[in-house]
Amino acid sequence: MTMGLLPRYKDCMVSLWIHPKTKTYYVRYKLNGRDRRESLKTKEEREAVRRLNNFKRDLQAGKIRPISDGVRIGFAEFMKEFLEYVASATRDSTYILYDVALRKAKAAWGDVPLSHITTRHIDMLIKDMRRDGLSVPTINKNLRHIKAALRKAHDWEYLKSYVRFPKKLQEEAELRYLTADQLRALIGRMSDPEWADFCLFGAYSGFRSSEILRLEWSDIDNPQGFIRKSKEQKNKSESRWPINASARAILERCKARNGDKPFRFTCRTWVSQKFKQDAVAIGCPTLRLHDLRHTYGSHMAMAGVDLKSIQLLMDHKSISSTLVYAKVSPEHLAQENEKLNYGPMPVCIVDKKKG
Repeated sequence: MTMGLLPRYKDCMVSLWIHPKTKTYYVRYKLNGRDRRESLKTKEEREAVRRLNNFKRDLQAGKIRPISDGVRIGFAEFMKEFLEYVASATRDSTYILYDVALRKAKAAWGDVPLSHITTRHIDMLIKDMRRDGLSVPTINKNLRHIKAALRKAHDWEYLKSYVRFPKKLQEEAELRYLTADQLRALIGRMSDPEWADFCLFGAYSGFRSSEILRLEWSDIDNPQGFIRKSKEQKNKSESRWPINASARAILERCKARNGDKPFRFTCRTWVSQKFKQDAVAIGCPTLRLHDLRHTYGSHMAMAGVDLKSIQLLMDHKSISSTLVYAKVSPEHLAQENEKLNYGPMPVCIVDKKKG
């Protein structure tokens, strides 16, 4: 049985579709000129065909109606259908983000009818997430994914209108990065040389952890002197990063280990938790693995590299993302402030008279 769309039936614009991951059968059809899809809740082809025929009879009899005509669906049922859609259309990491966010919503709302969700429910959810101690960036991230899910519910005609969301919660502009001493302390306590090189590579390249985990040997020196970043990265475009001497030395050590990939690690959650343990051990409990990327950008800025070059090296779509690295440490600002020198100045006339 081939995946995707199965042969159409002769008498009606209705077709079967099998989910590529769950192997569950769905019916696809048009209603009021719009494409719709509903689960047949079976993985057996014969049973799917039987249910499809029943569905076609109901459709032709006018019994299948859009949600705007009074049909209701609960949040739990929509959540299951939406996550199946996400699983078939996006990466696993994106699915996890939607799953986490929608579970938070379900815990706050229960199985509320989808058409009953209002701004009040969003406010309730925000209150619950604050009570649970979630950070403002995490709350905003969950709200973004819930908003996207409810917009899809509107596209599927489960909602008559969009649910209004409040403005994004104000996030404190905090840039966390490691000083050179902290980085040395961090690497110095690591007993696994490959893990130490993984973290050092992040600090010397500014790569996101997912980009390091996806690295293959075919990406190195592609072309010579550059690392190829695939379209799977965050900004959805392929790019090339020039390998600096420090990153080159790390890659040479990786090659000497004769691994199938530059780094053997595969799980982003594991490397994040591992880094957190090491950060706590050196007395920096707020640091995250992503802060190695901030370490790269911050030290590049403090070394005097212009922001446009940093933007290109870090694959920022907008220079506004790079401007955060202009806010460097007070100690560095003090050192830079001492560089101002207008040269020798003439003696003040008043001072001459005093002499």
